[in-house]
This record gives sequence, C-alpha cells and structure tokens, in this order.
Amino acid sequence: MYYSKLHMYVEILCTLVSHGPLELSQLTGKVELDKPALIEVLNFLYEHGLLGEQNLDESEKAYFITERGISVLKVVAPLIREAQKKQLQNFEVATNALSATNLEKFWKKQKGIHLR
Repeated sequence: MYYSKLHMYVEILCTLVSHGPLELSQLTGKVELDKPALIEVLNFLYEHGLLGEQNLDESEKAYFITERGISVLKVVAPLIREAQKKQLQNFEVATNALSATNLEKFWKKQKGIHLR
C-alpha cells in the first residue's frame, strides 16, 4: 500500500508519542516501513528537529519526539482528521452507489458503453 510522506512522518511521530523512545528495530516493528525507508524518514525528521536521537551503545540509538515534533503534530492532527472524515464520506457514497440495486443499474449502463 502506498503512503504519502506526510502519512509516514505523522505515523512515526505518533508512535513515538504513544510508546516513548524506541530503537530502530522496535520502530520497524510498529510502522509499516522497511528498514531503508524508515531510516530515510527518520533522517528527514531528525534534520528538521522533529525527533531526537540518543545513543544507547556504539551500534544502537533510541529515537524520541522533540517539543518541535509535538508542536507540529498539534497543528497537523486536526487537518488529518478532517481529511479522514472526507475520505470516509467518499467511501460511504461509493458504498451506497454500489448497493445491490445501484450496482445492477451500473452494470446495465456499462453494457451500453463500447470500449475501443
């Protein structure tokens, strides 16, 4: 499934809010991204001050959300909620249009269309 970059950024930030600091392996298990894609997203969020890194040992880091990351989520969350409401409304319209009665009408119309 395709996710926008914004969706990935928000999912990671929300995961860090919910679970606290996480190592890369833990984050990989909680978000639907493979390791290379996750590292790219983490680098972007780090470069923009939305998350921080804490060295646990020579080979492992923990990632945590920063105050700036929390501020961004507070702004973006209402916008995402509105977009999801609209998406749900569109889904309901499509579902209603595909009800048994409407589906029969749809297929009758389709039979009249000649594809080239």
